[in-house]
Amino acid sequence: MKIEKLFKNLSNNSELLFYLFEHRDKAVTYSEIEHICSVEKLEILVNFEIIELVQDKIFLDGRVINFLENYLDIDENIEVSLISEKINTLKHKLDILSEYKNRQNEIIPQIRRELKKIDFILLQNLLKLRIHIDRVYKNVFEFSLKIKELKYYKIKLDEFNSALVGFEKFLFLHQSIMHSFYNSELNSILELLQNNRVELNRSLIPLTQDVIEYINKAEKKNIFIEKISKIKELKDSLELKNSTNILELISKFDIQEKQIQIKSRLDDEILRSEQLKPLLERLSSSASVKTKTATNVKIFNKKVEKEFVNIYSLNLEFRASNQNLIEFLLSNNKLTNKPINEISEIYCKLILLYEDIYKIQNENFNYEDMSFKKVYYDKQIR
Repeated sequence: MKIEKLFKNLSNNSELLFYLFEHRDKAVTYSEIEHICSVEKLEILVNFEIIELVQDKIFLDGRVINFLENYLDIDENIEVSLISEKINTLKHKLDILSEYKNRQNEIIPQIRRELKKIDFILLQNLLKLRIHIDRVYKNVFEFSLKIKELKYYKIKLDEFNSALVGFEKFLFLHQSIMHSFYNSELNSILELLQNNRVELNRSLIPLTQDVIEYINKAEKKNIFIEKISKIKELKDSLELKNSTNILELISKFDIQEKQIQIKSRLDDEILRSEQLKPLLERLSSSASVKTKTATNVKIFNKKVEKEFVNIYSLNLEFRASNQNLIEFLLSNNKLTNKPINEISEIYCKLILLYEDIYKIQNENFNYEDMSFKKVYYDKQIR
């Protein structure tokens, strides 16, 4: 492979390579890039091993991706602390020039290099912040982890903004001194820095707004999921108590210090006979072994058509009362004929919808072997 041909193809297909690099974490189809690259050009790039074709999917070669990532230093590290060090270096160089003007030819190139480095660090870190924030929001599906990651990058954004403000302050105080050297290359760099700073600020404002919005959205979804989980847990617990005789069985259940399993080869008819049961009871009593007849859990599958309940109206009535929520619901005329499982469901819904204006006490209210937290309307909230 001739190096001239390689670089020529890279140059001629720069738009395609840029698109593939930006979308390196997903499969790109030909329909997405047909407006910038022909099939013939794709085949040439495949022959040069710059891209890979897998069925109808197009990927940038892994070696190309590694080279570009290493060169651009696109990693998880957002680092702007070097900027303050380089600003101090620039101040030192300018102090030397103020006393030793005969060293301009030596020190001005150093100042130009430091200014370029600061500009590159700022541009590079803003690009990395944008990439990482978008990836976290789109690809992290666990909301608590997403919130933690986004808050981390919000701190990094604040650090970046502080570094940018520090650099702008330095240029404002020392720009006139640097212009006084009448160095055309230095003046060109200062003009470039001015334009880049404008672009940086334009990009930084919406990025900061985006990450704040992302955090707020993730926190709202996380709170909602936690509430639903708690309500579901509470509702499942109440339904288990109401739809089965589990409490009755638990109260009758004897915990044995030692469980004995007896295998029998007796005929099934003998095992089912009425004479066998008293015989076994006599044997067990003489052996001082407690026995418990196996009891099946009963499920009460009564299908009852539920009537519509106006939750909003109930909330208004509850706010006007001085009762706790469960007592209010049990004594409410609209719910007189409703079973306790439906009342408990309404109790859960009201807490979920109006948690912000309710006060949940640690004290419990017991009703029909069920325990409810006492909940009151917070009259301090209007």
